[in-house]
Amino acid sequence: MRQLYLTTLTEHEMPLLHKTFLKAFADYLVPIQLNEEQFKAKRKREGVMPEFCVAAFDGDEMVGFIITGLGEWLGKPTAYNGGTGVLPAYRNQQLTRRLYAFLVHKLQESGVEQCILEVIQENTPAIKSYESAGMTVTRSLDCFKSSKEELLLSVEAPEDITIVTALKPAWNIYQEWWDMVPTWQNSVDAVKRSKEDAMILEARDKDKNTCGYVAFYPKSGSVAQLGVHRSYRGAGIGTALLREVVKLVEVPHLLIINIDNTASDFIHFVKRRHFKRFLGQFEMLMPASANNSKI
Repeated sequence: MRQLYLTTLTEHEMPLLHKTFLKAFADYLVPIQLNEEQFKAKRKREGVMPEFCVAAFDGDEMVGFIITGLGEWLGKPTAYNGGTGVLPAYRNQQLTRRLYAFLVHKLQESGVEQCILEVIQENTPAIKSYESAGMTVTRSLDCFKSSKEELLLSVEAPEDITIVTALKPAWNIYQEWWDMVPTWQNSVDAVKRSKEDAMILEARDKDKNTCGYVAFYPKSGSVAQLGVHRSYRGAGIGTALLREVVKLVEVPHLLIINIDNTASDFIHFVKRRHFKRFLGQFEMLMPASANNSKI
């Protein structure tokens, strides 16, 4: 095995990153296989910047990587880890720590103040690796899935409620109805970055006041955000919105991922609609400046 070298990437190397991503995640706890179109959609949604993605090479072969998105998180310039992967033959060599050390140095030079990611709760080796890099768990997240046929959406919305496409999303209003701050992939910025792929529907009352909304991706079935004005809850508006989503989604299932497990009312709602929890994740955060002594 030759000496590995670490480097940042360019747009030209994104196809190679995609191929390595497929190899690295083929034996993951939850195997992830994205086609070229899906991988491009992931990059757009997460704000991935090739020049901040780092990779390890053995000769011409990419053997490890960190996919990095950039943006703002809770008011601070933030780097999002959209995936850390190492090919099986190169694992258990502390390559993840080396990649993070390389990346964090670049992030600090660029004024990024923190790094954030999600990791499967059962992935103990990865969690230990991230903790050794200076990351701490900020919250526990639940992921839900249901086929269209299994969803319980028979509750009718009030007669004076209409569902329309939101041509000018009122994000400042929607946020007042949140039970939790959406995670990076489900954030307002993520939906805005993916405006060509996302759809937003609004529920409006007889006076045309917006009282509920849903943001989702028709091609993947992923529901990024769903909210109802607190005064209108329990009236079937959330269910009515999901019913319209089912009609527009192009795949046989709906996904609602990374829900803060303290959002008990929202979780109760999705479970009553027959969504089933299929995965738990931890959100982890690291101040970029705190990393020097950790790696």
